[in-house]
Amino acid sequence: MNPANLGGLDRNRAVERLTALWALNEAGLGGLIHAMRVPFTGIVVGSTAVVLIALLAFFAERKAKAILKATVIVLLVKAAASPHTPLPAYVSVSFQGLAGALLFGALPSVRLGALLLGLLALWQGAVQKLLVMTILYGKSLWEAVDSVGQWILVQMGQGPGDLSPTGWFLVFYLGYYTVAGLVTGGLAGAIPNEIARALKTPRSAFPPVPEESPLAVPLLASQKRWWQRTPFKAGAVLLALMAVLAWLYPGQEGWVRGVHVFARATIVLIIWMLAVRPLGLALFRRFRRREQGVYGAEVVRALEQFPALRQAAAVAWRESADAGGFRRWKLFLVELIVLALAGDSTGKGASFDGRSTDL
Repeated sequence: MNPANLGGLDRNRAVERLTALWALNEAGLGGLIHAMRVPFTGIVVGSTAVVLIALLAFFAERKAKAILKATVIVLLVKAAASPHTPLPAYVSVSFQGLAGALLFGALPSVRLGALLLGLLALWQGAVQKLLVMTILYGKSLWEAVDSVGQWILVQMGQGPGDLSPTGWFLVFYLGYYTVAGLVTGGLAGAIPNEIARALKTPRSAFPPVPEESPLAVPLLASQKRWWQRTPFKAGAVLLALMAVLAWLYPGQEGWVRGVHVFARATIVLIIWMLAVRPLGLALFRRFRRREQGVYGAEVVRALEQFPALRQAAAVAWRESADAGGFRRWKLFLVELIVLALAGDSTGKGASFDGRSTDL
């Protein structure tokens, strides 16, 4: 059913609230998702964005325009709330928004658009990681993976097979993200009906959260320990790769290859830090200055909604306590969206008849 037939729902307010939720997801909701101990937090955060973009398309009258506007606002809020965000994170948000605008603007079915967006968004994240590793370490990384894989197969008494170990790695790696994308897209296409059913009961206010409760703590980005940070992980991969090369090529050749990999990674990092990153940040600052003059009021309103949405997230966290893992994420997300759409920025409820939303 078209959202226009959904009783007292204010479509513009729904779009504004979903945009603020998307911004909160990018700027700080990952900390709570991390606290849920859900595996692969990055995938969950990306999947949450896909669900919210699909809901934007469902509620907006002009889908592509609304998603593009929301993308710009989310980028501006993300920069304001998380100024140390790395450039690749902005690339991911931009890709999700542009892909969503193209898909939902061209396809009449929200379900189909959500399914394709789930696949594209998850594939983008996977391919981005592979490209970064290939640029940083070069073909030596994949040669090492092949050699180690072949050695393991020999130890297991297996033949080389038709597909190289690198090929199997890519099949399983991309296959995992494909399954995750299909699940995300399927959920994003079906979730409006579930939210509409939940909204049948009007909500007068967010249930109170005691101040001393850990749920009342602002939802900041998850604090990674030193061994979870990117420089440590990149260094660990580099050391492991050099050790494998020294093992595969005994004597001077192995060390020469290892030094070559180390020099390559160092040069790539220097180029990134001294050229690519400053240029990217300069272009983004120019983008911010231009768009801030157009969407400054919307950015301020989104930031002003964060306290109420954080409280709603705390309540949703509490209400989903009986579930675990990915099921808890799904229940948490539905409850959070319901609370956000049912209430205004002060936590007061809004009426909504919650009739069927067949797409």
